Amino acid sequence: MQPGNDADRPQRSFVEAARRTQIVEAAIATIAEEGYARASFVRIAKRASISPGLISYHFTAKDELITEVLRTVAQRLDRAMAGSGEVAGYTEALHRIVSGYVRHCAAHPLEVRALQEVRAAAASPGVQRLVAEQRRSGIEQLTAFLAEGQAEGEFRAGDPAVFADTLWAAMHGVPSNLQGRTGPESEAYAAELAWLFVHAAAAPGTAALRRLQRTERRRTSEAAPERP
Repeated sequence: MQPGNDADRPQRSFVEAARRTQIVEAAIATIAEEGYARASFVRIAKRASISPGLISYHFTAKDELITEVLRTVAQRLDRAMAGSGEVAGYTEALHRIVSGYVRHCAAHPLEVRALQEVRAAAASPGVQRLVAEQRRSGIEQLTAFLAEGQAEGEFRAGDPAVFADTLWAAMHGVPSNLQGRTGPESEAYAAELAWLFVHAAAAPGTAALRRLQRTERRRTSEAAPERP
């Protein structure tokens, strides 16, 4: 940021943040549609209708931009899995985590494809460290969440680390499994995968599981089209 009076700084900060967001969105689309290797500053700039030099002003190297792409997509996935509103317990939270992840993947395929491209093709040590860190942190958070659910009596006994590894692997297979599924089909897939893991984790006969089942039956009934 160039020197200036204090009154100008908030406006410039807002403009710069908006420009960085524009560049990140263009990078996501370019990586998803043209591949990681072809996602140069020139191609990203063309998609964003700006000059390559403007990208260099905000991101000094491709690794810095790719790092921001990874963090942006991860934050959006986190928000989708957290959902909105309170949850009644760990069982409902697990259902929300899985179904929210699937729905976000279905609604934002470019983001997910870009994420897969970076994970598969980025050779930079810095980017690979961030990919590994995101995986480690994600599995650790899932493991801690499952252990807390066990301590509260909502989840059955078992090794939470094994469950977390399995859930992580299943979630990362979602984008491929969603191919060809649209609208109601992707929603049905989200519900089925969520219930698969809920029933695998939940302690049998808990009030939390029964409550979630009632909620889902009511939601499904309200969403069903009326018969003529």
